Amino acid sequence: MANNDRNPYLIPGIVLLVSGIIFNPWLIAALLGSTFSTTVKAGFFTTELVLLITGYGLITRRREFLGWIGDKYRDLAVIVLNILILFFAINIIASLLIKKPESVKPDQSYFYSPNDLFVDSIAFMRAVYPGKSDADIQELLLLQSPYANHPVLEYQERIQSSRHYNTGFEGIRFDDRVNRSNAASLINGAVWVFGGSTTFGQGVSDNETIPAYLNHLDPSRTYINFGVHAYHQSNEIDKLLLLLRKGYTPSHVVFIDGLNDLIRMTETNFHPLETPALAKSAYTSDYNIATKAASTSFLRQLPVTRWLRSLIDEGDDETIEATLPWNAYDIVYDAENLYNTDPKAHYMATIRRSPYNVVDSAGLSYIAWKMKVMYDANYRFLEHLAGSYNFSFDIFFQPQGVLSASNPFWRNKNKAQETPLYKNFSSVIPNVKSYMVQQHLPQFTDISELNSDCPDCYVDLTHYNPAMNEIIAKAILLKINNGLSNPK
Repeated sequence: MANNDRNPYLIPGIVLLVSGIIFNPWLIAALLGSTFSTTVKAGFFTTELVLLITGYGLITRRREFLGWIGDKYRDLAVIVLNILILFFAINIIASLLIKKPESVKPDQSYFYSPNDLFVDSIAFMRAVYPGKSDADIQELLLLQSPYANHPVLEYQERIQSSRHYNTGFEGIRFDDRVNRSNAASLINGAVWVFGGSTTFGQGVSDNETIPAYLNHLDPSRTYINFGVHAYHQSNEIDKLLLLLRKGYTPSHVVFIDGLNDLIRMTETNFHPLETPALAKSAYTSDYNIATKAASTSFLRQLPVTRWLRSLIDEGDDETIEATLPWNAYDIVYDAENLYNTDPKAHYMATIRRSPYNVVDSAGLSYIAWKMKVMYDANYRFLEHLAGSYNFSFDIFFQPQGVLSASNPFWRNKNKAQETPLYKNFSSVIPNVKSYMVQQHLPQFTDISELNSDCPDCYVDLTHYNPAMNEIIAKAILLKINNGLSNPK
């Protein structure tokens, strides 16, 4: 008789009770020496309650409890199933009700994208890359993300190993003369070449960059390619300083600048010497405002949510967007400046500034002034730095693909000069060139007119093809040979 009264669910009930006690989130956190988010704690706590209730039910109610659980589970399953059916039905209906655009927005760009042409007009790109296979062209075009993190500089070139793009030691782009196996042994006493993506050689193979042609044309010296996408002259000097602090020593330093300097001085309104290479980098003390976007929730992507949002008249949005003045730079040391009081509003105002848009004459004059201030300060600094570290230097003002009306990437060459981009460049560039020439700076050389030697030598609107890179290399070599023949 005693055996019949024995509860067969006693032991499982005790196990569940003990498990529920152990599953306490605070107890687990203490045992593991870690902390949990509120969501994780809620999950642990819910599991704990389920274990405790189930264990208690098995001990006290026995078989009746199992029947009760079965009934409740069946009822819950019916409710959940109906909810799921209703959920999918509502979203299917909502997806049909979402407002669709009545017409496709026309392409407003006034120049061709090489990537688009590779898909839409491969014959055009084959003419730009004579002798290269379609696979080669595709690799040269699809350098999707050249940026990699750097703990001191804003960023560095991403280390690559491929048929056409190879970078490595200290961010150097390799060629036939400077490669992975010998770069470390060649860096000291070499000629260091700094610049942006035009110097790096966007769209051309390793042996078709400006430094590669310098190595080919002048075997007596070694030229090292330190070009970095989007860098302007001040960023290049920061890279130079880092290399010097590491103990490396050049014999001569070459800067090839002009394009990114104008673009960066237009995109932001920071002081000329406090301008980052990428606008988003100005907000990284606590977070990266451009890349640390809030994660898009599942609920926001549901058709029913998108349908409800599509009903909202965006024209009623009275949000006032901040604008940044063209005739003054941000005083970042002012705590009341928008840059400090509302960095997100400041960034959103910054990304609306672009050399591709119309800029008034006062704004263009101010951009030119900023470039002059930067070049003046950098030139004087380089004079002292070169004297202290016993190297010589040259600065070359580069050809501007935007100012070549024969550039094959203009959609309409006859109307190229009417575009905002052309007008902005044609206003600022001559202004800056004239000023720098008037300063009679022996280490500053204007080679921007090399456009006339090869007006269509481009792989996109701004980057040079191998023929132009060779022309630029010859001009650089002519100047530095004359200068180095009479060292200080």
